[in-house]
Amino acid sequence: MQTTTSFAVLLTALAVTAQDQRPTALVNARILTMTDGGSIERGTVLIRDGKIEALGPDVRPPLGARVIDVAGGTVMPGYVHAWSGAGLSAAPRAPQEAPDPTRGRRGRGPRPEVTPQPSSGGNSASKRVADGVYERQDVFADLLREGVTSLSVRPLAPGFPGLAARLEPDGTTHGDLVVDPESYVVVAPATNTAGKKLLKDEFDKAKKALEERKKPPEPQKPAGTEGQPAATPDAKPAEPQKPAEGGKPAEEPKPQEPPKPQEPPKPQEQPKPATDAKPAAAPAQAQPAPKKDPNVEVLADVLDGKRKTFVRMSTVMEMQHWLDAVGETRFPMVVVADAPDSRRGRLDEGIAELKKLGATVLLAPRLLDLPFSRTLVNVPQRLHEAGIALGFVLPDDPAGIRDLRFRLMELVRSGLPADAALRAVTAVPAKLLGIDDKTGSIVAGLRADLLVFDGDPLDPSASLRHVFLRGREITKDPTR
Repeated sequence: MQTTTSFAVLLTALAVTAQDQRPTALVNARILTMTDGGSIERGTVLIRDGKIEALGPDVRPPLGARVIDVAGGTVMPGYVHAWSGAGLSAAPRAPQEAPDPTRGRRGRGPRPEVTPQPSSGGNSASKRVADGVYERQDVFADLLREGVTSLSVRPLAPGFPGLAARLEPDGTTHGDLVVDPESYVVVAPATNTAGKKLLKDEFDKAKKALEERKKPPEPQKPAGTEGQPAATPDAKPAEPQKPAEGGKPAEEPKPQEPPKPQEPPKPQEQPKPATDAKPAAAPAQAQPAPKKDPNVEVLADVLDGKRKTFVRMSTVMEMQHWLDAVGETRFPMVVVADAPDSRRGRLDEGIAELKKLGATVLLAPRLLDLPFSRTLVNVPQRLHEAGIALGFVLPDDPAGIRDLRFRLMELVRSGLPADAALRAVTAVPAKLLGIDDKTGSIVAGLRADLLVFDGDPLDPSASLRHVFLRGREITKDPTR
């Protein structure tokens, strides 16, 4: 009986494995590729071995493939969350929008809130948030079920808090979960005097470290020559005796007298040890190289363009504070505006500063109100029209991800192109993380990280039906 049961289990396992190895074909689908090639109104996406093997209107499913009919539906890449705090301690809440200023205090608006000055933080740029990520958390699987197929978690402290980590949301062990422990460097400057001083001092140290790297190496001296006197030329060999002048033979030596008896040797006095004699100087040794600060070395990599850097600046005031602190220091950066505040200056009012920094922007996907007004402004639309590359910061909870599409719909209704809105949660953040050669768009050869909707993703009546991660379909939450 036990043998029969074991055999049945083995057959079941083999059947499941064979089913997983079958190719999958998503047919009759509208395909949003998120590339310059545009969308395919009706076609097939063929998935094999975890990757997109082919796509297009003429692709046919091979024999034995699993076929999913997506008639009337849409296939798009999975969401890419580039600025996440999921699984870490609670992130600071974003400032609330200003209440109605026309009420109370005789038309002067509400009493302004007094908030404590934030800490300026310190420099722990080499600290890896990956070392503190606990893999057995439901939040990663919950986000995956809602469509987040790639995410990077970042440290939450101010200053130079450390290095973000890119995760695979289906990882069950720490090694499977963390795929890149040094995804990018996080800079979160505080808008106070101490924060400005920290920026200036640490970048000055990084510049000096970078200069030391670029210095040519000093020529090494031969071993054992340091501290020794210069070598004297060797003594000349004795010259051979010349023959006598005129060619005459040399005179024969005269017979020597018998030697006198030698006197007995006198005892020699032992020399007294010198009391004032100085010990011989030891040969000079090479000084060890000074120990390098790993935090400064990370910032030197930033200045050298060797590391991606995300700088948290949500308002024009914070950008001006940054420019005042770092001066003409420039390096490739992503500006993260996850806590916008119209009263401190919207990012569309700092387009000149953004272009000066040459930055791509990650910002919250929502409309902003004008100060002391109910008028709403579509900041993402204005940045897009100004030619600034744009991505969105995604929520860190499953409910927020479900609500994400409705926020995108609101921006599209207000003027942001639909293609730009969807790229901002897929292709753009994938490029910022340096994984656009793996995911973020639907291209043959890339990972099959796909979402399947039963309608247009920006239609409020559409629903998410299938989620694929590396070609494997993710099971739905049984409670929903």
